[in-house]
Amino acid sequence: DKYWRHGSICEDYSKISCPVLLIGGFADLYNSSIFRLINQLECPKRAILGPWGHQWPDDGYPGPQIGFLQELVQWLDYYIKGIDNDYGNKQILSVFQLHPNIDELHSIVKERKGKWIHFNSLPSYPYEHFQRNDHLIYKNQQIDTKQIQYYLSFQRLTTEFNLNDLNPKKISFLSPQETGLSSGNLLEWGNIDSPDHPTDQREDDGRSLCFESLPLNHDYELFGFPTVKLNLSSNSQNGLIYVRLCMIEEKSSSSILISRGILNLTHYKSHEHPQPLNIDEIYNVEVTLSGVCVCLPTGCRLRLSLSTSYWPTVWPSSQLSTLTIHFNEISPCILTLTCLNDQYLTGDDFGFPEICQGIPIKYLRNSSITRFRILDEINELITLKINEDNGSIEYPDGLIWDETLESIYEIKKNDPQSARIEIKRYLKYYFQDQSSIKVEIETKSIMFSQQSPSTFQIIHQLNVHNKDQLFFKNDWDLTFPRFCN
Repeated sequence: DKYWRHGSICEDYSKISCPVLLIGGFADLYNSSIFRLINQLECPKRAILGPWGHQWPDDGYPGPQIGFLQELVQWLDYYIKGIDNDYGNKQILSVFQLHPNIDELHSIVKERKGKWIHFNSLPSYPYEHFQRNDHLIYKNQQIDTKQIQYYLSFQRLTTEFNLNDLNPKKISFLSPQETGLSSGNLLEWGNIDSPDHPTDQREDDGRSLCFESLPLNHDYELFGFPTVKLNLSSNSQNGLIYVRLCMIEEKSSSSILISRGILNLTHYKSHEHPQPLNIDEIYNVEVTLSGVCVCLPTGCRLRLSLSTSYWPTVWPSSQLSTLTIHFNEISPCILTLTCLNDQYLTGDDFGFPEICQGIPIKYLRNSSITRFRILDEINELITLKINEDNGSIEYPDGLIWDETLESIYEIKKNDPQSARIEIKRYLKYYFQDQSSIKVEIETKSIMFSQQSPSTFQIIHQLNVHNKDQLFFKNDWDLTFPRFCN
């Protein structure tokens, strides 16, 4: 809507005429924007998309890291200083193609397997287009790709459409509210010890409606945005659909997350103008999953998982909403994948990561992190508790910085109104040998919607002490209306 539109590049890509260097990571929340920008910009451009999280490419995890500073110096020399170092002839797109495997099914992953691939021109792939019509556009480029379609039928993904497979004609499903606990962190921070990575998806698959393919008879090199067309109805005026594409490893049957996407069904026409659903009316919707570059090996299977909740990544609908998927020959439910045709270069020419030495610091307490799930079987309350101790550091001037963070996510199995998030952060700044400065900052934020299904409640508390005396205090108790969620 208007609030976001003023700062959205997608409103008019032609306004950007300066050279652009795009950097992103597949473990970061913002990786899909790289696909959209490199596809749409008409200015001099280059994109590098690696395996990292929300960190710099020379220091981010999971690796491998690259010599990002060398790359940046070359770019600046060419476009800012005018030095003819031939950078303008570099490949327009360099992507780390992920090779998923069971060794990566841990919450902490330090290195992803794969290879760097490079394109002198852009592959053709469907990309997200968040302007007025909210539909997919296919942009013609010079490199051919192949579209593979899978048809959804009862628990199956098939490459050939068969009327006999459309039995039953519909399936209803309702996910428990704790579905999504194996999702990791949607925005992986890219630190060496952050437990952010998605784990084995079989737990969440068991709480979802799943469709599975036969074993692949050759490698699939997926690229771009997987899309899913569905015919859905809801027994309430709200509802959300969370879609995950997983790879089922051949030997262990482990479920490895490849891509995911969500649609609040009240946004089926527009994100700007959501509308309440008509109960039991069938809606033809399309869900775009996150951008990928991944090689799926021969023998693995594809699994498409549909869920009506995904906690704590997504705040649940205000009421339990059972969805029904409808199968018919006129408008079949389809998963569409884009595969590369080997028209790319390979090799890692980025160089070894070079990082300048920072100021000398002394670790008084090392950082640590714990992540627990707690099940109250009597009250059916599921709690995810994350304790982050960012350590205590002394700088050369004697300043000591100390930080801890506690995050609590609670929800009951069959009660979306029970959703509650509480975040507490504690910061200290002080000098060991001086009494003039001893600052302690404590924040506490709580979000819930238990008082009314039509509102969100947010409570903030801020307390600042200096030398053990209260310096500043403020409390906020805010209520926001819920609409179509």
